[in-house]
Amino acid sequence: MGRSLRIEGAGLWYHVIGRGNGGCAIIEDEKDRVAFLARLASVATPYHAEIHAYALMATHFHLLVRTREANLSRFMQRLLTGYANWHHVRHDTYGHLFQGRYHALLVDKNAYGSEVSRYIHLNPVRTGEGRKLSFAQRQGRLRDYRWSSYRAMIGLARAEDWLLTVETLGKYGDEPAEQHRKYAKYVEQGLIEEIADPSEEGRAQSILGRDRFIDRIRRKLRRRAVRDRDAAYKQRQLVSETVDKAVARVARVFGMEREDVKQTRRGRQGNEARQVALWHAWEQCAGAAAAREIGKEMGGVSGCAVVVAHRRMACRVKGDKRLRRLLAKVQ
Repeated sequence: MGRSLRIEGAGLWYHVIGRGNGGCAIIEDEKDRVAFLARLASVATPYHAEIHAYALMATHFHLLVRTREANLSRFMQRLLTGYANWHHVRHDTYGHLFQGRYHALLVDKNAYGSEVSRYIHLNPVRTGEGRKLSFAQRQGRLRDYRWSSYRAMIGLARAEDWLLTVETLGKYGDEPAEQHRKYAKYVEQGLIEEIADPSEEGRAQSILGRDRFIDRIRRKLRRRAVRDRDAAYKQRQLVSETVDKAVARVARVFGMEREDVKQTRRGRQGNEARQVALWHAWEQCAGAAAAREIGKEMGGVSGCAVVVAHRRMACRVKGDKRLRRLLAKVQ
């Protein structure tokens, strides 16, 4: 799994996954599970992190978290470091317990919150052994599994004080009994049908949401100049546009049609629009498209021509106020 981009903000939802280093066990017995959940509870409160779902497995864990402050990294560091230290003392081990940094998928809760919650809760029966069982056996195992939030979500156990169920169950009815029954039906449908991992629909393995939600996050990344060197390529992917969108912006500024901007070389305005479009496309799309792909969209020019056009425009803009204003308008 590639590194997800660290995108932090107040009120954002995340599907967080932490794995054992080299596939090793991070939770070996009941005492470890109790200790992990105790650590989770003690850290969530001071960091104003809301836990909406969880599942603990031997080699990994899943959390559905909402951060009230832009502090996911600090919250997770405190959680994982504290538990790792405890684990090393108890089991007389040393070194890295967790595999690199955790994976955090930013989730559009309104569009995908239920799907992520279901995926998390189905984890105990998604193992190779679990897939061989009958529906009744898998259902029984799922409902009996004590180390996830599922039992609390369907009314079979009292929810811990730090576990929030209202946000997830609210869409399944008005009364608790109705909510528990409908949510259980929704989740356990995944025991009959093959439910895909929602993260597979995520953008750059970092954001899962509708286009409007993704656009809002992209604007935030551009505006705040977020930098994450460990996931630089993912960041370029997220802030990148399609070539068509970049060209459309140039066309609006020049009062031209998009296809004319892509193809025309006639006249001063047409040539300038095309040069600006090549420059802007490279600026905005390079994270998601190679130079040759941009060139193909721009009427079949080579990737080298795209790079050269960008360099020339960068040189021209230094001594041309009119051009600087024009490019600022395009951006």
